[in-house]
Amino acid sequence: MQKRKYNFLRIISLFFLLLFFLLYVYFNILNKEAPIDYKTFMEIGHRFRTGQNFYGENSYYPIPFVMVFAFFDWLPRELSLSLWLLAPVFVALAISGFSPLSLLYAPLIGHFLGGQSVLFGLLGFWGYRKYPNPDKMSGGIWLALTTLKPQLAIAPCLWAFSRWWLDYREKKRVPKQALGFIFTVGIMYLPGFFLVPNWVSQWLSSPRPLFLRALSGLFPRTLLYLIPQPSPVYWILLALLSIALFLFVWFYCSKKITLDILVLFYFVVSPFVHDYDLIQLMPMLETTRLRIIAILLSTPGWVVIFTQYANDSAWVVFTIIAPGLLIYFIRQYRQEIEKVVESTNKFEDVDLSQNPQ
Repeated sequence: MQKRKYNFLRIISLFFLLLFFLLYVYFNILNKEAPIDYKTFMEIGHRFRTGQNFYGENSYYPIPFVMVFAFFDWLPRELSLSLWLLAPVFVALAISGFSPLSLLYAPLIGHFLGGQSVLFGLLGFWGYRKYPNPDKMSGGIWLALTTLKPQLAIAPCLWAFSRWWLDYREKKRVPKQALGFIFTVGIMYLPGFFLVPNWVSQWLSSPRPLFLRALSGLFPRTLLYLIPQPSPVYWILLALLSIALFLFVWFYCSKKITLDILVLFYFVVSPFVHDYDLIQLMPMLETTRLRIIAILLSTPGWVVIFTQYANDSAWVVFTIIAPGLLIYFIRQYRQEIEKVVESTNKFEDVDLSQNPQ
């Protein structure tokens, strides 16, 4: 009876939460409107389809993602908008096991309302975590999706490369996971060179500047308040703070870290991640407790989204999410290590008592 009541409340909660997302899409279609970032992406895709210059202001994506924009621009407007806005919501929901709590995570709301583009970063990280075996290609194929938005590929790929190197040293052969990654990246990126041979130089010629509004990394955003114009001093201080934090985490966790801890560390120190990019963290919110912690950390984000959307400084509240989760994860990991050490010591004590020297 109690389980039925829980399932009923779960379904009702999902219904009303999803209704918000569906109504937002419906009213945008009805009024022929769309989120500003969606419009920007479709404009980039349209310029690509019509042979115009598609790199410049607000265009910071590698050519495979530009081709994704072009595909969505080619679709009928209603279908394009619906898929673009709702796909990340339903993917995040499916990843969480259809937990209504996942829909209360403020970065997901911000991503949805802005029409942002983190879907492949979310899917790629989820797939790599789910299929970590280096002897199978699947994890590498999923990981390759993160490269569509390179700033979201840095931490997972660094972790994967280190695992592949260790596996190669042990087995003297390239892991299948690495081959899957290379093969998939090739499929995604090589066609762009046939269409626009010099796209890399065009892409790199218009790097994205540091925007205070979107920055979600605690260290880079805090430094940007102190040093408004990035300079060598800014980058040196950021590097020193990042090294200091990494060393603290490294030693606190007994010189061992996990993929999740590395990704959270990256989100604290990286100047390349933004508030909407925080949905990439959702695959690691695997328990109800973790989802509640993430919701509580992101609650100020709800206030900003619905009352201070145009206030750039107010978006600083999103910088607390990654540090808060990092603290929780390293504490849990340290406790696990201590339990292993304690159980090992107990086993050794028992062994010595049974076999005295």
